[in-house]
Amino acid sequence: MKLQSILHAVLAVVLLLGVSCSDDKPEQTEILRPVRYQRVLFTGGEQKRIFSGISKAGTEARLSFKVSGTLNSVRVKVGDRLNKGALLASVDDSDAQLNYEKAVVALDKSRIQKETAKSTLDRVKGLYENNNVSLQEYESAKTSYATANAAHDADKRNVDLQKRKLDYYRLYAPISGIVTSVNAEKNENIRPGQVIAVLNVGDEIEITVGIPESFISKSKAGGKVTVKFSSIPGQVFDGVISEVAYNINSNSST
Repeated sequence: MKLQSILHAVLAVVLLLGVSCSDDKPEQTEILRPVRYQRVLFTGGEQKRIFSGISKAGTEARLSFKVSGTLNSVRVKVGDRLNKGALLASVDDSDAQLNYEKAVVALDKSRIQKETAKSTLDRVKGLYENNNVSLQEYESAKTSYATANAAHDADKRNVDLQKRKLDYYRLYAPISGIVTSVNAEKNENIRPGQVIAVLNVGDEIEITVGIPESFISKSKAGGKVTVKFSSIPGQVFDGVISEVAYNINSNSST
């Protein structure tokens, strides 16, 4: 009986250990899998586009004569640097010189006539005051002097006009700059307004750029741009949009 009690106690212990061991689960090893990723950064959302353009001087003087005639001389060539007042070309002014001389002769005649009329007026005035001539003669002398004086003033203005016209036969640089084009030669007949030479003035450069329709609305006057020239590698210049023209170029559709 005692032996049976011991066997039961041993069996109970074995069963208890079996139950305790059956509750422990085996550990599972976690498998790490490689994943591709890329870090996304905020750059401000700026869009940059590059367009080609044509550059020229910001200020360009297209010089021409006010008169027609034959060129006597062309004193400049492309690349010359000129100071303000430098003579570029001249036109034969023989006819203008003759008209000026005629105007001077007419002025001398009207001056003499004015002086004669004034002398006559002074003499008649004295006679009239002494009751030696009639009022009609005195009024006639005053009229003659007034006419002679008006003619003299007109001739004086004509001399000034003909003298100014002589300057029209010489072409001077209105401002300092560089000659970029010469479009006429000596002995060539020219007409008023015909461009003889082109003068680039100042240090500013103007660039004309054709922009597609999808970007023209984003271009505003005063906007900042950067400029590069193929002839000046490695340098970047700051620029400002001066004007925006919303017209289509038929050649490039920009």
